[in-house]
Amino acid sequence: MAAVGIPSISRALSVPSRELRISRIIIQQAKGRRLTPVAPNAYAAYRGYDNAETILRIQTAQGIEGIAACNPSPEVLKQLLGLDPFQLFSWGPGDVISGASETYQDLLSKLGGADVALVDLLGKAMKSPAYALLGKPVREFVPVYDSSLYMEDLLQGDELKDLPYLNGPVHTDPVERVVRKAEWIVSSRPEKFNTLKIKIGRVKWMDSFEAALDRDIAVTNALREALGPDIRLMVDGNKAYSERPLAAADYAEAVKASNIYFMEEMFPETDTEHLIELKAKLRAAGNSVKLAAGESHSGGIPDEIYSRRVKTPRGEEPLLEVEQADMNAHGFLRLRAKAAKQAALGMTMAPHNFGSKMGFFAQAHLGLVTPNWEISEVDDSQFPALQAEGIMLRDGVVRITGLPGLGVSLKDESLEKPAVDLSA
Repeated sequence: MAAVGIPSISRALSVPSRELRISRIIIQQAKGRRLTPVAPNAYAAYRGYDNAETILRIQTAQGIEGIAACNPSPEVLKQLLGLDPFQLFSWGPGDVISGASETYQDLLSKLGGADVALVDLLGKAMKSPAYALLGKPVREFVPVYDSSLYMEDLLQGDELKDLPYLNGPVHTDPVERVVRKAEWIVSSRPEKFNTLKIKIGRVKWMDSFEAALDRDIAVTNALREALGPDIRLMVDGNKAYSERPLAAADYAEAVKASNIYFMEEMFPETDTEHLIELKAKLRAAGNSVKLAAGESHSGGIPDEIYSRRVKTPRGEEPLLEVEQADMNAHGFLRLRAKAAKQAALGMTMAPHNFGSKMGFFAQAHLGLVTPNWEISEVDDSQFPALQAEGIMLRDGVVRITGLPGLGVSLKDESLEKPAVDLSA
C-alpha cells in the first residue's frame, strides 16, 4: 500500500514523556455469527450466518495491549518488535498525533490499518480515549447505518428457515421478504437504526437486465412505502450497472419519490465519462442524491477521480460526494489525512466496513474528530470475543463512554489459536 496519505511532521512537538517497548505481536481469529444470513448481492451468492474477525494484538513489555482488525505480513510486523510505540508518531499540542514520525513513515504505511492497534495501545497507556489522540471532538456522537439488508427476495428453500424477521408462513411475494427484514431492523433491533442501506443490482441472478432493474425499483419503492419518510435509505449497486451505466439514471428517476440519500458504486468510479453524464442527468432531473465510492481501491477513490469537478444547475460539484475507503485496510492516519484533503472539495467520509465490529469501533472514534464525517457502517455480526464496554450504539448513533483506547477488550477463551505469534 502506498505511503501517500500518511503525513510526516518534521517540526512536531516532543513525544509525550512515556516509554514503552513492543514485545509481542499476535494475529488470531475471533469467530462470530450474524443475527441474519448474508443473502445474495450483485456478485456473491448466499453466504449464511458465519463470520470471523482477524484480530491483530500488539503487546508491550509493560503489559499494555492494542488491538485492531488487520492482517499485515509477519515480515512487516517484526519491524515493530523492540520499538517504543510513542516514537512511531509525531505529536502536536495536547498530546494529539499529528502524523507518522519521519523515521517510521514507511513502516506505518506498510502496516496499513494496524495504526488503529497502536493508537488503542497508546490511549490505554495515556488513560485517554483513542479519539482524543486523533483530534478535538467536533460532535457528541456519530450517525450509524445498518448494512445487513441484502437481496432477501432471492433466498430459497432452507435459506428461508428460522429467519427472525419472518414470523409464520414464508411470504410468496419476494419483495415483501425484503420489506419484512427492513421493518425488523428498524422496529425490533435494540440499536433503533434510522438509516438503512439496500443492496441492488440483481442482473446476475435474473433473466434480463430489465427484470433486474424492475426488481431494484420495486424493492426500493416498497421499502420507502413501508418504512415511511423518516428512515433514511441508501443503495449499493456493487457495480452491477456496469454493462449499462446510464441505467443508473433510469433507476434514480424511478425511485426519485423514495428520496434515496446516496447511491454507491452503481458502476466503477474509473468510468468517469459515464459518471459525469450520470451526475448531469441526476441534477437536470432535480435529483440531489449523492454518489459514493472508494471501497474497491487501495487508498480509496484515486486522486484524479475525486478531484474532478462537474458543472450542474446547482453550481460546481465534486464528481463523487462520499469517500468510502475501507476502515480496516487504511486505518486512522490515512483516512484522517484523506478526509482533510477532500473536505476542501465538498466531500464527506463514510468508510466501508463490511462484517467487522472492530472496524466499526474504530469508525466511532475517528468520526468524532473528523468534521466532514458522513456516517459509519455496521451490520448484525456478533463476536463473543469482543467486549465493547466503551462503545454505546443506540437510537441510530454511536457514543464513546470514555474508557481508554478504543474501549474494547478481548475474551481470550473465545479466540482461535494464534496464526501468527512474534516475540522480541
